[in-house]
Amino acid sequence: MGVLQTLSPHGGTNLPLTTVDILKYSLIGVVAIPILWILVDYVGVLRLRRKMPPGPFPLPLFGNFFAIEKYKPWIQFERWSKEYNDPMITIWQGHRPTIMCNDIWSISDLLDKKANIYSSRPRMIGMGDMINATENNQVCLVYGDRWRLHRRLMHTAVGTQAVRPFRDVQANESKILVRDLMERPEDHVLSIERYSTSVVSIIGWGRRIDKINDYVGQMALKVMEGVDLIIPGLYIIESIPFLADLPRLLNWIYPWPKQMLSISKHVQRYFAALSKEGAQMPEDNFAKRLFKEQAQSGLTDEEIATLTSNLIGGGVDTTSGTTLAFILAMCVFQDVQKKAHEELDKVVGRERVPDWNDESSLPYVKAIVSETLRWRTVTILGGIPHAPIQDDVYRGYFIPKGTPITGNVWAIHRNPREFPDPDTFRPERYYGGRLERPYPTKQGHNAFGWGRRQCSGQPLAEQGLFMTIATLLWAFEMKPGLDEHGNEVKLDTSIDAFTKSENMRPEQFKARFIPRSNEIEQIIRDEATRARKELTVFDGETRLTMENVP
Repeated sequence: MGVLQTLSPHGGTNLPLTTVDILKYSLIGVVAIPILWILVDYVGVLRLRRKMPPGPFPLPLFGNFFAIEKYKPWIQFERWSKEYNDPMITIWQGHRPTIMCNDIWSISDLLDKKANIYSSRPRMIGMGDMINATENNQVCLVYGDRWRLHRRLMHTAVGTQAVRPFRDVQANESKILVRDLMERPEDHVLSIERYSTSVVSIIGWGRRIDKINDYVGQMALKVMEGVDLIIPGLYIIESIPFLADLPRLLNWIYPWPKQMLSISKHVQRYFAALSKEGAQMPEDNFAKRLFKEQAQSGLTDEEIATLTSNLIGGGVDTTSGTTLAFILAMCVFQDVQKKAHEELDKVVGRERVPDWNDESSLPYVKAIVSETLRWRTVTILGGIPHAPIQDDVYRGYFIPKGTPITGNVWAIHRNPREFPDPDTFRPERYYGGRLERPYPTKQGHNAFGWGRRQCSGQPLAEQGLFMTIATLLWAFEMKPGLDEHGNEVKLDTSIDAFTKSENMRPEQFKARFIPRSNEIEQIIRDEATRARKELTVFDGETRLTMENVP
């Protein structure tokens, strides 16, 4: 066995140091140094915790990972807010704090009134680094010139003025949707997804979607599943970020980050290929404009892919989820549907379909749109967190630079102070554009987020939802579906009846779409036929799939 001797400071020699001793002391160092780092880091966490909003006590290294419920944690966040008697709570993901706002006034004070410093993004491992989005995706970009470029480009597709030319497209697709629901009520989810995908595909690539369960639409929905990565406490990688940087030889321990990165890059190549294909379509479209901008602004193919996939994915997921929530509400809250029918009969009559000229004369229908967006908001945690670009102090609490700030929309839109009897679907909260209770925004809800990072697609979504909801109400009496014995099923509108994702929607439910008269049934068929002819200019079908894009 090898032996080492060390010189004594007095000229003699110490006891021999064997190879075993060297290995033992090395192992002690390997173990001691990380433990020492964790302890020092934990002391910093505890000191910082005293300055920030209250919340559950964090563990070393893991923070609150084990304390946060993994199933619909927004319910727990609301409960914690009541327990700590504060609308703002601090949740620790490892040694990094996240502030969860559970009332509208605190988050509006920060993200709306202080938008000049609260419009950036925190560092995100899952939603950013792991899916190759940190430096090329508008929704993840830090606040700066690149984000402004992406925002400006997106506004050319879905800004307030940009979406007005697509009113006829939305109206025509709504008429086809109504016919499909009448003929195939059992496929109402897929029919709504086809409608949503087709509208944004026309805007993005100049090509409509004709088939339900379309490949592109389903891919867009899969892309949007990635937003679950922002849910605090759901993924250990946000608490222990170094898991994403394990050396290749250790990937077998936690291979998911590398697998996700590889899949995400493949998805980006797929949407880049779809965009290049769309740029060759005869009609003007978003992809065509992006490739014209590429040379001038230095856009990469990856950036173009994220811009178009955000448009498609966001349009499909949020519009579909909101429309499904509306149908569920109408099946359950029959008195609301009856009032809407009365307004439509008075303003529109039963001899024609509602059109855009009717909008200002249908205040109750418009109130139904607003109440749908509030009642069961799709983006239940308000989308991707904001982060301040500098340290700040609010209500005596210290908020460090880069801290994620998230709004618990589940708690905000159900606060009885602003929304009495919040689980009841009651459009009167918004009737005539007047709010029943004080609220910091004129919309009276925050379904599209806050401040300068509000959803870019808000104008398109609001425009389309009005026409879709008005047409559905005009055409149908919507009722719960029937069971195998011919009895109406009992529909659940509680949180248990909705999916567990950040972009939540109703779980599968049965519904009937009964034309309000024989004459209306014939008008539905005639209008759908006419609408389909008008949309032929956008006909086309891609053969691109993930499998045939390298």
